[in-house]
Amino acid sequence: MVDNGGWTINGVAASTYGITLRYSPGIPMLPETRDRTAEIPGRSGSYWFDSDLGQRRFSLPCDFRDCADAAALDVLIKAFARVLVDVNGKPRALSLIFDDAPTITYTVRYAGEIPFDRAWIGCSEFTLNFIADEPYGAEAEQTDEATITASGGTMVVTGTGTVSGPAILTIANKGGAPIAGFTITIEYPIS
Repeated sequence: MVDNGGWTINGVAASTYGITLRYSPGIPMLPETRDRTAEIPGRSGSYWFDSDLGQRRFSLPCDFRDCADAAALDVLIKAFARVLVDVNGKPRALSLIFDDAPTITYTVRYAGEIPFDRAWIGCSEFTLNFIADEPYGAEAEQTDEATITASGGTMVVTGTGTVSGPAILTIANKGGAPIAGFTITIEYPIS
């Protein structure tokens, strides 16, 4: 596992900003749900129609390390604040990757406030709050390639994600005869 200070934002390690993740945050397996239910008079409980996943929230316990004095700490704070917001002071979309899951990228934005404790010079603790409006982490694009040279040939492509994602199929004719009469079948396992 690479030690970037616990995470990277937009490809830049936390340690570059003088920040270290104090301990691994408790990231929920799934974010909260948005349930659509109705309470029906005369019926116990409620009737559940459907649910969707809500935003994924991250609270990262961090600290600035190895600042020689208060002025050096202020420089680090201001430099990192510029990463979180754009020139108009609005939170910007950032890619967040944790050191312990380097293949998964979350698109997050700064949310809430950053409680800050100037405990002592050289180490100042704060909690960095992010929200991922799209609750799923993304992995690198998966590419499968096969050459089918005879009639009846097949190719099986299996995604490794936890939710269905869009598939892009490209069929290229590298031969002299036209491609005709092919079938594409997309199957999802039923659980």
